[in-house]
Amino acid sequence: MADESDNLSGAEEYIAAEIELSEPLDPEQEKNLRAALEKLDAHALDSCDIGSQKISLSYNPTLTTRESLLAAIKQSGGKLKHVESEGSPLL
Repeated sequence: MADESDNLSGAEEYIAAEIELSEPLDPEQEKNLRAALEKLDAHALDSCDIGSQKISLSYNPTLTTRESLLAAIKQSGGKLKHVESEGSPLL
């Protein structure tokens, strides 16, 4: 059986994003956000840390977009204050 890494395109550079919220997430909003992020492709997020007013994540831009991630946060009730990204895809 082939190793999963044999199928990678070489363009899997992850982008780190720090998202600061203007208000803390309440427990229900955090639960909704986690559920929304779990619906993404299993390989779209390399890491995700959800704090009360800050979300740190690393995502694969070939599998999801910054806009999709921000939309999931907003739909879960998060109010964005500041978004900062590092890294760029190789594409």
